Amino acid sequence: MMAMNTLTPQSTQLSLSQWFSRNLSAVIAVAGAQRETQRDALAPRPLSAVKIQQQTGIARSTLRALKSPVHGSDANPDLSTIERLAEALGVPPAFLLMRPQDWALLASAIDNSGDYLAAAHKLEAEDRLQAVNPVEKVLRECKVHPDQRPSLLGASPEVARANARDEWRRRACLKLDALMLREISKSGPRKWLAAIAGAWVSQTTPHDPSSSEQ
Repeated sequence: MMAMNTLTPQSTQLSLSQWFSRNLSAVIAVAGAQRETQRDALAPRPLSAVKIQQQTGIARSTLRALKSPVHGSDANPDLSTIERLAEALGVPPAFLLMRPQDWALLASAIDNSGDYLAAAHKLEAEDRLQAVNPVEKVLRECKVHPDQRPSLLGASPEVARANARDEWRRRACLKLDALMLREISKSGPRKWLAAIAGAWVSQTTPHDPSSSEQ
């Protein structure tokens, strides 16, 4: 996958919990306010543990454990803790859980979303973007779904693989619909999200879904 080629092997081996700790530490390190007397006005400053405790109610000892877990253990915050930290830091909660491979895949989907956005515009003009499963409709409009079947082959491994890819994309579209578009009705964001989701599904479709666990 192209988006993954830019990552170091180490970055793909860390657990989600380890990435949460790294993300939390990285954001805290630059989230502090500038001092008027600071010599370098552009230099980032950390948000103090005292300030975080005041804003979130999270004890400094807990914050230390989340940022730097004891060797052999992982940070395991509950959703309420993640939400409070994200609010104090001014970032979406999901961003604290994003891994480099997630950012790379998202960037690649956005970069490749041009044709899918044009398809979403067309669907909206035809009043079809608000219908069920808009992401699959975008893929169909772009003619990347369903797979073309080899002619005159009948039942064959190629046809079976095409069927498996179609089913994988169908389910992926429904899942991204549920995650990304379920609560979004405004046309502008909905078009962009449908386009990004379509590009995401297209570029992540396995060559042979039947050969791996889905």
